[in-house]
Amino acid sequence: MKNLIGEANRRICQESFSTTVTALTEPIDIYSGWIDECERVNNYEEDVSYRN
Repeated sequence: MKNLIGEANRRICQESFSTTVTALTEPIDIYSGWIDECERVNNYEEDVSYRN
């Protein structure tokens, strides 16, 4: 099965998120992936600033 790209865009802040999707992917899956990635990046930044 061919993987496709799913994208979420925010018009107000002009941010976007892209991920691979399959036939079983729902829009909430893309949004949840975006939120998970934001949390991962924010936690990484907190860890780096804590170490310095």
